[in-house]
Amino acid sequence: MSADPILEIHGLSHDGRGVARLDGTVVFVVGGLPGQQVRARVLRRKPRFWEAASTEVLRQTPDAVPPLCPHGDACGGCPLQTLPQARQLAWKRTLVLDALERVGGLPRPELEALLGPVAASPATTRFRNKMELAFGPDAAGLPVLGLRERGGRRGTPVPGCTLLPPEALRMAAAAQNLAQDLARRNGLNAWNAPEQRHQPARRRQSRTFQNRMLLGRDAEQAGGFWRFLTLRRGLAADLRSPRWWALCLTSPGDATARAAVRGLGRELLAAFPHLAAFVHEERGRADALTLGERRVDVLDATGRSRPEAARLHLPLLGRFFTLDVASFFQVNTSAAQILARTALDLLPEGGGELLDLYCGVGAPGLLLAPAFSRLYGVEQDARAVALARENAAGLSVDHCRYAAGDAARLLQERTATADMVLADPPRAGLAPAALAALLRLRPRSILYISCNPATLARDAALLREGYRLARLAAVDLFPHTPHVECLSLWQRL
Repeated sequence: MSADPILEIHGLSHDGRGVARLDGTVVFVVGGLPGQQVRARVLRRKPRFWEAASTEVLRQTPDAVPPLCPHGDACGGCPLQTLPQARQLAWKRTLVLDALERVGGLPRPELEALLGPVAASPATTRFRNKMELAFGPDAAGLPVLGLRERGGRRGTPVPGCTLLPPEALRMAAAAQNLAQDLARRNGLNAWNAPEQRHQPARRRQSRTFQNRMLLGRDAEQAGGFWRFLTLRRGLAADLRSPRWWALCLTSPGDATARAAVRGLGRELLAAFPHLAAFVHEERGRADALTLGERRVDVLDATGRSRPEAARLHLPLLGRFFTLDVASFFQVNTSAAQILARTALDLLPEGGGELLDLYCGVGAPGLLLAPAFSRLYGVEQDARAVALARENAAGLSVDHCRYAAGDAARLLQERTATADMVLADPPRAGLAPAALAALLRLRPRSILYISCNPATLARDAALLREGYRLARLAAVDLFPHTPHVECLSLWQRL
């Protein structure tokens, strides 16, 4: 059989891959869209299905639009970009309905009545306020910055990416050149890690539409120094001046290596006046996560060490939230306003206590807090909890308390119920122990915000035993990708 078969794409999978059949075998095709005829390279043959990547479009889908990005044929970041936006939104609505019907066991007519059109992102290009770029080796072994390649594990440089403003792309190019110079002089090479098919689904990494993938992760041995460069846009302390922050994640290094990173940061700060701070963190584990384990240094705009320079501010419905450069916050600023407004619109009524699970730095729980007499927030990240307390004080919300710890354990320790629970878990959904404890407490209402219809549907199958689905909405925070944000309101039976 030819290594590059010709396939007719007749549908889309839940993760945005084209669906075809070859001699009765289902083939999932990266880069394939319904209506296309493509030539594809088979990547993996599994007992029940194959995985492939489109290498040539032989017949285009009738309503295809030109790709937004010059890297569309190589980068896997925006697989739906040649679909018109209206078709993207329609498919995402179907994705939510199918998951809740097939996995959640909810009646299709009921779901159709509850879920309106998916709310569109106001912007479809240059909308990201955060991008995680991975370091990996080029053909000569020098570090390059890029995103995951289409259908593969390695990466590709994306100097013309349309999701970031040109200034951010120039900063990335400058950081790459500096890292390459350091590699030549000091042997500080890019990180390689073995493939990890099932990574911990922590929201802080998973809400980056797979941009944390390492270049060269199919290496036999983990090793190397440069890991990731995160570029983030926010507001300075005056809440008016837009600035950029850079977070460089490396493997642990000696004094020479740390001095090299510090020098790279100072050169970036000197070259880019809108760069407010450069942050260096280290991670020792042999994995592909962007979560730093140790903060080494924070350089302010003048190149001096100043820890508080790692702070920035982002708006949400007229309020401003303080966060750290490493904090989770929605990366689509304009669409995040729609998400927050939708959450407020779904709020049934206030009451005594609002239990805010996976609260992060406090939003959107603090937006709902005025309707309740108490707010209790839970978050595993102690640094985020400290910021949540600070944000509550800054917004003059004085009836809040927060705890740092595992949501399941803290729920299991509770004896009193809450009037309402706001659950905004990572992509993996509610931990089974957390969901069991929540069902035991039997709050009156649960507002569940999910970035993954599959895990929402899995949890819905258990929720519907004691709750009814009262409201359902979806927002497109990630145009051109398979991701969609869901909001569901559950009322106790």
